[in-house]
Amino acid sequence: MVLFGNGRVALVDDPSTAGRLGWAARKRSAPEPEIRLAPVSGDPALEPWIAQGRLPAGGGPGALWQGGGSGWSYLAGVPGLDRYLEAMAEPRKRRDFVVGISGLGRVGGLAASALAAADTARTRIGTLLIHDTDGDNLERMRQELACVASWRKNVLPRVEAATLPEMLRRCDAFVFAAARAVPPLGAPGDVRLPQFGPNREALRSTLDAAVEAAYPGLFFVISDPVELLAQAAFHDSNAPRGEFLGGGLAPERVAGLALGIMWARALAEAEAQGAGARVARRGVPYGPHSTDVLVFDDPAGPDPELSRAMTQAARTGNYRIRDLGYIPFIGPALSSIALTLPALLQGREVLASTFVDGIYFGAPSRLRWGMAPTRRPVAADVRRQVEELHGLVRERMAQYGVSFASAHAGI
Repeated sequence: MVLFGNGRVALVDDPSTAGRLGWAARKRSAPEPEIRLAPVSGDPALEPWIAQGRLPAGGGPGALWQGGGSGWSYLAGVPGLDRYLEAMAEPRKRRDFVVGISGLGRVGGLAASALAAADTARTRIGTLLIHDTDGDNLERMRQELACVASWRKNVLPRVEAATLPEMLRRCDAFVFAAARAVPPLGAPGDVRLPQFGPNREALRSTLDAAVEAAYPGLFFVISDPVELLAQAAFHDSNAPRGEFLGGGLAPERVAGLALGIMWARALAEAEAQGAGARVARRGVPYGPHSTDVLVFDDPAGPDPELSRAMTQAARTGNYRIRDLGYIPFIGPALSSIALTLPALLQGREVLASTFVDGIYFGAPSRLRWGMAPTRRPVAADVRRQVEELHGLVRERMAQYGVSFASAHAGI
């Protein structure tokens, strides 16, 4: 066995990739690497490019309840891989994160406000970069957030306005919150799916900037429909002309942040039924930020009635606020972003839509190198329901033209 690279990461028996990176054979005097990365073959359109405990593609949502081992591996030969290997190998320093939010409407603006008012010692967000296509709104938010301060003791993030290219050169984590077509109050049916076309178009310029900057950071989507747009971020950055090229965003570095509000609405129902404390310890949501989400009070042994009530509360909470004459944005901004992002960056378990067998699917997740679901025991009926939902989401991704169905030649 030959190791390449003298940093915290070493490649195992892969002189070709090591040569491209300029990594020499590891010196005998070098300390043991923190991570050994072994090259494997696979489909970069359907699998994480770098992963711990890799599961083969085609297994559905099995990663939510079964393990794939503890070893680290990567898909050798993916054109966009090298910048991620270089970023992964950088020495880990105890420093504050640079976070960017693009799109300062209701959700993005409130999320930015909440993060700007949160103590850096708690969030580890030292710099908050903000961007909006409306120049007046951007300047207004810059001035407003620059004037957020506390008396004497707390240290808050530094807030700076930035262009998209600047953001994608500086950020550790980028949040896409732009929305072009929020359905008005009284709009019938699903108010999330109709936003896909306009918001996908809004996303394209950001993806172009990310590819141009060879962005290696985390890319989070909070605009609706979240899972479809997270899928589009991966798909459109890697297949700008329809053919998979593999030079865009790595799938494990993309995630959707919206499941937090679905969980919060379900938990409110459990608390109303006197089961809040137990559900807070054991409950789990699965699936998309939509009327298809599933919530269980305990996935290993669910109470069917309580789980149905929680699922219904999560599915309809958006409509209940709209029926009162308001656009819901406070719960999503706080539950899915302001309370989720700092915990995520610190490696704690959060709720997110991550790459699960080729599509973005919501579940408890954690940041290791990339975003990956965390496993837990589930009952047979829960497994069946989640597998059916994963299949439904996969079909929807194909219907909207953002999924890859099979292996791709040349990669």
